[in-house]
Amino acid sequence: MSCIVIDDEPHAIDELCDLIAQVPHLNLLSTFSDARQAIAYLQETGHADIIFSDISMAVLNGIDAADILNNYCHFLVYVTGYREYAPEAFGVKADGYLLKPVSYMSFRQQVEDLISKFQDILKLQRDENQFLFIKGGQKSSYIKIRYSDIVYIEAMLNYIMIHTTTGHEITYIGLKAMEDKLQLMDVFFRVNKSIIISLHYLDRVDGNIARLANGKSYQIGEKYKSVFLEFLKKHTLKS
Repeated sequence: MSCIVIDDEPHAIDELCDLIAQVPHLNLLSTFSDARQAIAYLQETGHADIIFSDISMAVLNGIDAADILNNYCHFLVYVTGYREYAPEAFGVKADGYLLKPVSYMSFRQQVEDLISKFQDILKLQRDENQFLFIKGGQKSSYIKIRYSDIVYIEAMLNYIMIHTTTGHEITYIGLKAMEDKLQLMDVFFRVNKSIIISLHYLDRVDGNIARLANGKSYQIGEKYKSVFLEFLKKHTLKS
């Protein structure tokens, strides 16, 4: 699960980074000294599975930032030295509350609880949502597309083109909206500003180039490379 850390105290960031490094299944994307920087990053890159955030920060506190942060993560966990913020934290739909100094065991238990919830979400997504409908070119026209048939999705100005095994369909939504729809499914990855690919049809990766089974090739953007390559490493057969 990908994560970011927000805290205006450098030593607190260092301590949390050390804990993240000790717990399996976590991939630290970046750290931020204030919530506004984190929001700008998320608006550009789109998503982090977990956000670990301090509450009492000078520029923008974690409680006030919650409405925005919750739009870009599955789980928002507060890490603070103050017990009294707990009612406000859970009032803004926080998924966890850790008190500083954070022990290894309490941190690991929190992460394991979130992983369990995340797996339940993924299972529900796979079981119940095998397809989606997009609006067609005519009024009250809808087209059914199976997720398993999607090869890649391409941004085209203010609409997207969904390339499938049988052809392509156009619908007038943004690539970000489509990415949000697909984010719980671990087979779709955004590789650059304009392209989302399905790993079902990924043939190989050569350096920064993702090559699809249909002959198409796309460069992996710097902002998306770390998460994409980390996923590949976890699924690479090792000697």
